[in-house]
Amino acid sequence: MILPKSRLLRAFFFMTALVMMTGCPAVRFTPTGDYYPPHRGTVKILKEYPIDKDYAEIGWVSADGDFNTPWSQLLGLMQKEAASRGANAIVLEEKFTTQMDTPQYSSGVGQQNDVRSVTAVAIRIKDHL
Repeated sequence: MILPKSRLLRAFFFMTALVMMTGCPAVRFTPTGDYYPPHRGTVKILKEYPIDKDYAEIGWVSADGDFNTPWSQLLGLMQKEAASRGANAIVLEEKFTTQMDTPQYSSGVGQQNDVRSVTAVAIRIKDHL
């Protein structure tokens, strides 16, 4: 059975789109606080909440991708999303984050295709208003 050229092209484009969509990093934001205008500067990445400055929680931001997605790309996506929501810092949440220094292996032989996931709290440090 020979398929018409138009059906082959549609199938090819569908499969290409499907392959391109899988493995792409994704970022999500869940608002939990007040609204702020977008932050135009650099969003700091913190491991702890600031103890010497007042801050407001804006929301939770998370990113995930496959094992081949660099951590720097996931963190960059989170910074960009947090900035668009008015945050000037994100505080990494270790308990909701895949270990960044440990390789992960799937059940397949020699495969490294587990999901990498990073979660942080987006905050607005008050003295940066």
